[in-house]
Amino acid sequence: MIKKLVVLALVAVMLACPDMAQAQRKKKLKYNDRVPVNVEEPKAEQGKPITNLMTQINGEWNVVEIKGEEINVSRSHRVFLNFDVKAGVVYGNTGVNTLNANFEVDGDKIDFDDILTSKKDGSYTKQGVEHNFLQALDDVKNISLSQAGDTEFMELKNKRNVLIKLRRQNIDFINGPWMVKVINGSYVIDRQIKLVNDVQMQSVHINSGCNIVSGVISIDPSKEFGVEYEDLRSSHFQCPNIDTETRLLIALEETMYCRKSQENAEDVELFTREIDETGKLADKVLVVLERARF
Repeated sequence: MIKKLVVLALVAVMLACPDMAQAQRKKKLKYNDRVPVNVEEPKAEQGKPITNLMTQINGEWNVVEIKGEEINVSRSHRVFLNFDVKAGVVYGNTGVNTLNANFEVDGDKIDFDDILTSKKDGSYTKQGVEHNFLQALDDVKNISLSQAGDTEFMELKNKRNVLIKLRRQNIDFINGPWMVKVINGSYVIDRQIKLVNDVQMQSVHINSGCNIVSGVISIDPSKEFGVEYEDLRSSHFQCPNIDTETRLLIALEETMYCRKSQENAEDVELFTREIDETGKLADKVLVVLERARF
């Protein structure tokens, strides 16, 4: 009788093992084996009214399209406009030369006057971008704004077509104190590891439970939600959890972008983009941060 009970117990355990293993695999898949995919951007909200020029137009906007063609230049040659609404002037860069102009806005109408640029020579490609940009800017008659998530878009048009599309993004959502929740797909057991982003000061401070680490946050306006962690400096004490700290610092140095997590609205994901097994460019989440509650 005892042997039968033992055999039945062993059979029950063996039957349960696949289910337990499958449950464990599913739990790991959530982060460890996540297939990297590009997340579809939210659709822009159309017809956002221009109600306050100081808050809605004032400041820096990156040019992303000229006459329907996407701008693809390096960070050092990005094309942008910076509106100073109070002074009625705009300055920026054509990808080659600095630009200055006056502008006036009346409702949804905008007019640029006295457009001046410096005279530096650039490559054929960049000069082509500059020529198209200045020509389009001279033909602009109307302006409209829209928003998708934390990103604002400006469209400068003639009477029929969009001539210049610009983007302004807000990454203040990564500002403040965070606990490190996940590193490269693995949950962090020590929830005392703290990270504080200061977007305005472009700095980061980390308490790993072992060392104090400080560094620089570099915002890349040419990339949508582009952010990099650079010049990370540690106090270099040797502690039992030094491996976790090392993995975190390596992951931060590989970070190229940030976004709000789709799994938890209060979490933030730091990620990079790389070629996946299908040969396509895809997202790879490096660090998940959870908002710290003090």
